[in-house]
Amino acid sequence: MSERNYLRRFKLTIGMTPSEYLLQKRLDMICQLLTKTTLPVDKIARRCGMGNGDRLGKIFRKRFALSPTEYRNQGPAGPGSEPTAT
Repeated sequence: MSERNYLRRFKLTIGMTPSEYLLQKRLDMICQLLTKTTLPVDKIARRCGMGNGDRLGKIFRKRFALSPTEYRNQGPAGPGSEPTAT
């Protein structure tokens, strides 16, 4: 299967591109680590493949309109506590 065909089928099946899917899974894990651990944001960023805390903060603020630290300080909001993307 060609790369182009794979990407097209992936999006058709999953509903997003592979890179969007990977980013969403990373953000899901980051949200879990922010609420369930006391690890520094920079360490969470490295563990989840975001490189560093600055990059994570930029992506997190763009997606959720708040910083990782603000999200952590809010605490879990209940079932499915990940913020909704804007």
